[in-house]
Amino acid sequence: MASRQVTHALDAQGTGVLAGGGEETRRSWYAYAALALGAVLFVFTIWYEVYVDTRKDAEAWRDPVLQSHRQWRLRTAFLFLVWSILAGFCVPFGFGGLVFVPAWLWYLYRVSRGASRFARDRVI
Repeated sequence: MASRQVTHALDAQGTGVLAGGGEETRRSWYAYAALALGAVLFVFTIWYEVYVDTRKDAEAWRDPVLQSHRQWRLRTAFLFLVWSILAGFCVPFGFGGLVFVPAWLWYLYRVSRGASRFARDRVI
């Protein structure tokens, strides 16, 4: 198992910041927790993923593991939003659940797979 390299970046004040350090890792775990809550609290998940997770400084995402998981979470949240809207349009026709249940199961799969690979420090 190869361990990821920690790169050093400079913030706006010129002080050294670890790009793969604890702060970004902790934020990534919070993002996975938000995704898991998204199965129930959908609006919170979309807000967190789009607003908070994308507003990071580019220097903070030099670590390929953190970058790949960030993209994984954003794709998961966006595609679940699209499928949920489609399911909402299908409800009046009587088959909204047939669209939403597989989308929800897919969503749970993506969250659990991403979190397990992140725990093993692997790129998706």
